[in-house]
Order: sequence, then C-alpha cells, then structure tokens
Amino acid sequence: MSTKANKQMIAAYDNTLLGILQNEAGLEPFLDVIFGFLFRRTDFYRTMTSPKQRFGFYPGVAEKMVLSYFKKYHNLVLDAEAKNEAVQASKATEPGHKHIEESCAVQEKTLKAKPSSKEPTKTSSELRNSSEKASTKSDKTAVKEISGRTPEQNRENPTSTKNDQTTFQSNPDSYNGAIRDKYSWSQNYDDVDVKIPIGKSVKKAKQVFVDIQRNHLKVLVKPEETDEFETIIDGDLQHEVSRLESMWSLEAQKHIDITLTKEKNIWWSMLVLGEDEIDIQKICPERSMADMDEEEVAVINKLKFDDHQKKLGLPQSHELKVHDMLKKGWDAEGSPFKGQEFDPKMFNVSPGGVE
Repeated sequence: MSTKANKQMIAAYDNTLLGILQNEAGLEPFLDVIFGFLFRRTDFYRTMTSPKQRFGFYPGVAEKMVLSYFKKYHNLVLDAEAKNEAVQASKATEPGHKHIEESCAVQEKTLKAKPSSKEPTKTSSELRNSSEKASTKSDKTAVKEISGRTPEQNRENPTSTKNDQTTFQSNPDSYNGAIRDKYSWSQNYDDVDVKIPIGKSVKKAKQVFVDIQRNHLKVLVKPEETDEFETIIDGDLQHEVSRLESMWSLEAQKHIDITLTKEKNIWWSMLVLGEDEIDIQKICPERSMADMDEEEVAVINKLKFDDHQKKLGLPQSHELKVHDMLKKGWDAEGSPFKGQEFDPKMFNVSPGGVE
C-alpha cells in the first residue's frame, strides 16, 4: 500500500493487532486468535466438494493461500539480508582487506602445492582418466539435482505425469494448471503460481536467476558443481502479467516459488507459449471469497446465515428484518398486543415480501 490513506489504515491495523498481541503475550496464541477468527466468521476452513458449491475452497487451496503470504514477507526479509551482505562484502573488498585475502590465498596455494610423502604419485595418464570420470559423474549429478532424474531416465520417460487434468486438479501445485517436466503451475482468478523443484546443492539466491517481464518469463539455475546456469523456463507467457506486483522466492535445497499477478482476470490454458494446453473445461474457475468485493461477500454470508438458521428452525434474515419492524408497533399506543411478549410465530413472512 502506497497512498497516505492506506498508510494511515495500516497504522490503525497495527495498533489493533499490537493490542491483541500484547494481551495474548506470545506469537502462538496471537496466531490462534487470527485463525480462530477465520474459523468463526468466514468460510476459510470449509471444503468445496463440487463446482456448484458457492462457498469454501478446494482441498489445499486455503493452505496455499497462507503459505503465499508467508513467503511474500519472508522474501522481503531475504532481500534485506541480501542487501546487508552486499554492504559487508563491499567493505571486505577495500584495499586493506584485499591485501590480507591475497596473502592468505598465496599461502594456502603454497601449502596445497606440496606433495604428501604418504600418498603415491599418480602418472599423467591416471590423473587424466580420474579427471574424466569425475567430470562425467559431476555432470550427471548436476542434471539429476535440477530435474530430479538422470539423463537416461529423461530419455526413457520425458514427462513424469500424464496430461490428465483430473490428476492436476488433485495437486495444489497444479490446481487449475499442469505439471511439466521441470516445473508445475497453478492459477486462481488473480494469480499464476509456478513451482520449480531444485537440488540439494542450490542453497543461495545467487545460484538462481529469475527475470519476470510483462509477457516473458526466464528462470535459470546453477548447481554448485557446475559453472554454467541451466535453463528451466525461457518463453513468452500466454497472457500479460503485472511486473511490479509479481514476485519470486527461494526455499533453499527445495524449490523456487514464483507468483505472477495477472494483468487481466482470465483463465490461462498454458504457462508459456509452445507447451501443451490444459483442458479449460475441466478446471474449477470459481472465485474465492478473498477475490470478491464487499457486496458479493455480504450476499454469500447472508445466504450462509439463512441456510444455517433454516437447519436450526430459526428465523432467517428476511424474517428477522420484519420482526424488528413489527416489534416497534407491538407496544405502540392503541396496539391490542401492548404489554404482551412479542411472539414471532404469529406472523408468516415470505422471502419475496421483504426488500
């Protein structure tokens, strides 16, 4: 939020939330209050079981929503830490520091150059053969760590999952999207999320290159054992995205997460041009309550309230509205019911009779 009004609103929120945090005296009970509120007042924990259901979320979607906001602010912390490391690195490369580092490097090189008297000296042929074997092993390991499979497995089975939308829908990482050879992608009404598995050797952000443009996405990864980056994604996006609102984060040794904010609220049939299209007819293009405006949310909450009251045999919202009006005249001067307890059962209110 960048406007002055929004900054004032954030300050007001912070004061309210700070009061709750101080009252609860700990982060865990504070989080329990927040998630308890979602339980009591929203459909956050309700599971959507069919496309006709107008509330709740499909399995895994709510958890993914929480994780995406955690990663959003965690990414801000990582950026701040990276800037701090850059400042420390720039100080370390000053002339005085550089001279010390070069002296240490020369001494280390000299020590390594001395042969050990306990180890037999290898011939040039043996050294060349061992070097070639190590190089071949390193190349295979690097490829396997990025994609999760060896080159031989890639040739035998180029895709790990059939192009089956039913299978994609059962996985939160490919919900309304697809699983591809080196990544998976999912989407909702506003965003496209891309998840790229990485190897154990990918530990730092400098080993990853992500370039998000309005209509192009490029992702490169470099394992520690290699000097070159491997291309994971390099293609034009099917539709344009908001470059400023899109972001990415790295979970070291596990995966890269990319969130692309759609420029237009339309459903994508592919992530980048040239890949197989998904079957749009088989996805679930419903909007979550988080994507709706206040009026739409109010209507859905009213329907949920009425359904709950009906199951309990209690007055629904339209009946309660009429009862409030009738109560005002119940005890008015000249009313035959004055002094008696209000009895709503005396009135039969139809839904169409109230606006």
